[in-house]
Amino acid sequence: MSVQLYTEKKIKNKPPERRHSMSSKNTNPNAGEKLEGTLMFVGDTIAQAATRVHEFHRAISDLPFKAVGAATLNASKPVEAVHNEITDMVYGAVREAGRGVFSGAAWVVRQANQSLASPQVIDQALGGELMDDVSHLPMPVMPNAKTDKRVSAISSAINGVFGDHLAATRNPMQVHMNLYANGQALPADAAELAARFPDAQNHLVIFLHGLCCNEDSWQMYYNPYEPATRPYGDKLQDDFPVTSLYLRYNTGRNIDSNARQFKRVLNKLVRNWPVEVKGITLVGHSMGGLVSRAVVEALTDDDIALKRAIRDVVCLGSPHAGAPLARLAAAGEQLLDRFELSKPIGRVLGVRSRGIRDLKDGLGALQTRAGQDVTFHLVGSTIGDHTSSWLNTTVGDGLVTPDSALADNTGKAQRVTFAQKHHMTLLNDPDVFLELKMVLRQHLRTKVGRD
Repeated sequence: MSVQLYTEKKIKNKPPERRHSMSSKNTNPNAGEKLEGTLMFVGDTIAQAATRVHEFHRAISDLPFKAVGAATLNASKPVEAVHNEITDMVYGAVREAGRGVFSGAAWVVRQANQSLASPQVIDQALGGELMDDVSHLPMPVMPNAKTDKRVSAISSAINGVFGDHLAATRNPMQVHMNLYANGQALPADAAELAARFPDAQNHLVIFLHGLCCNEDSWQMYYNPYEPATRPYGDKLQDDFPVTSLYLRYNTGRNIDSNARQFKRVLNKLVRNWPVEVKGITLVGHSMGGLVSRAVVEALTDDDIALKRAIRDVVCLGSPHAGAPLARLAAAGEQLLDRFELSKPIGRVLGVRSRGIRDLKDGLGALQTRAGQDVTFHLVGSTIGDHTSSWLNTTVGDGLVTPDSALADNTGKAQRVTFAQKHHMTLLNDPDVFLELKMVLRQHLRTKVGRD
């Protein structure tokens, strides 16, 4: 308890603008900052859970109080007031205690991050009891590439569901947008880019992952013993004079916000790339296709370089006209919110990110826009065969129906549907790879000796 009181006091004395140490950074957090962000997030989650339980308790207790009040001409009002005061106090204590404990722990971690304090310094701040407990614990295993990937995957999944909240609270756990190649983030400086890419090509293929995923999702189904399962980007670099890059972004933010930020990233990339960028192909899976499309639709006269460079947008299973599950979640929240007893449950269902909410209706069918010289390639799939019309219209690939993935009012998009493939199959599939090769063949010649 002494630790809790001490840390809570320190938090209250801290200037509010210093609460989140990652507010000015645009780099990936280190292990300590991830721990700090996780603790802050857990504290917020406990507070939210306590609030939902409190609301559910109140919804139940209000039923008999209202009935008794009507029968006794509100004679039960004093009893109801006492009951409500007690429950408010109890749930408030649980909520604040949970938030306080984890916020306090996050503060301790933050001080260690900022001051690079040794465990002994922190131990002294906490009354000299910490090291005695730590001495009995096994030494932690140093992180490696495999554990880093696992942590990154978990973080991306959490950002997909709560990413807007993490961004709004400047939580160090939030995913920051960046481009990656060979598992490493791209440097921002032109000289560093030139050193990193001595064989830089003038045509870029940029892959955008979907909801709750990251750049590693393009390696799904990869088997080192089966060359055909290598990621699309690697195989395209073998066959064409291109450089493959991968975007990581916070899928919990709304699509327009991610598109505007991605456009800034692309403009900067084109300016600093070691050679003149003459072509860009955007390949987006699911939500990534919507973000790619939104970037093209957001181009203005100030984006002359991007207007010239972006040739094609490939959307793999993207819900242009919305996703059934997202619509179901929205309908469930609306239905539960109609009744007092189920309102708290509806609020629990409503705790989903702006990114997920955007998938309810998508961006709508493709529309003709003046000044756009970009070819859209819409790829859809279904888990059934071509004759299973009811599967196509109700289930589709498991998350997106072909009608939504191929929604186009322009009549100009190149569209293709695959049968007996589910949503995630589109990330690494030989048939889809052939489509990508056809897209690049419209602008580029294959390398000598490649088919």
